[in-house]
Amino acid sequence: MSFESVLRQFALGFAGLLVGLCAETHPSVAQSPGETGVTVGAGDALRVGGLVQADAVLGRDGATDGFRARSARLRLGGQAQGVSYVVQTDFASSSSNSPSSLLDAFLRVPLADRLRLRGGLFKTPYSAEFLAPRPRIRFAERARVVNALAPNRQAGVQLSGDLTPPASDAQVTATLGAFNGTRGLSTNDNDNLLYLARLSGSLPAGSGTLDLGASGGYSIDDGVTIPNTATSYSGTRALFQADAEYEAERWLVSGALHAADLEHDGPTVPETEAQSPVGYYVTGGLNVHDRHQVLARVEGYAPDTPGASPDDQLVLGYNYDASSVFRVVVNYQASTEDLAEGFLTGRLQMAF
Repeated sequence: MSFESVLRQFALGFAGLLVGLCAETHPSVAQSPGETGVTVGAGDALRVGGLVQADAVLGRDGATDGFRARSARLRLGGQAQGVSYVVQTDFASSSSNSPSSLLDAFLRVPLADRLRLRGGLFKTPYSAEFLAPRPRIRFAERARVVNALAPNRQAGVQLSGDLTPPASDAQVTATLGAFNGTRGLSTNDNDNLLYLARLSGSLPAGSGTLDLGASGGYSIDDGVTIPNTATSYSGTRALFQADAEYEAERWLVSGALHAADLEHDGPTVPETEAQSPVGYYVTGGLNVHDRHQVLARVEGYAPDTPGASPDDQLVLGYNYDASSVFRVVVNYQASTEDLAEGFLTGRLQMAF
């Protein structure tokens, strides 16, 4: 029996386990997909949200100093008769190479009290930092390893279930998904799918909250791009990551480890017949005053490509939440081998 057949049987068994653990005798009403936003009209059929990020970048190697609109997003969501939907665009993300600005377009259907089905275009269930909404990430950008190895947004379907009762102090969620294996609106590159699973939990610990998560994935690819790692990659791809975060009233610490195994198919340069990229990040933060937060992150990513060497970087951050919708962000990022030769990012952000 092939590995893919075993994986498919495991996926079906895992889905059956979710149904068995989460199903109840009566259906539930879906939660509103709009964590933020403004309700339009009566009921919850339409909620409108948005995000604008205006950046200034100074001192970055290979780029001129200047300004840019990092994000200009419009989000529509709501629910009707228990079925919820989200459509989100980013007008700042379109280019000649990627003319579409559509980020999300999905439906979420409640199957039982603690079981949900989602289908369409959306974030794959991989990595806590990737799944965090862009307005809420702690730095101007996600860690490089997350941008490289997380499968990003894809078209597909996923099943999510809560494995613990709502009244429990500890909350555990399991998610299983199948996707095209190609980013965004791209069609499937072959007849194989990308399979992903994630287990995450949250529990009180001391004066704070501990969040834990782990994700894994497998696909057979044909000409896909893995950012900063491989272009037009064909072969088998195995992914794994684990993350943890502890946050108390005034401080937080978090970290993650990511790894992949890429087995190239077909003719290739001998040095790249196989790759084992790996990366990490460790973050610490302190609320120094009401609405003022300082942070530091050490991160590294080794793509395991010919001529590339591991590069650890330090990111220092300052966030000021002037209101519930307006944030000021300042970051300084540099290689740990030359901390004086870094670059500065300043951001004004409005999100609702």
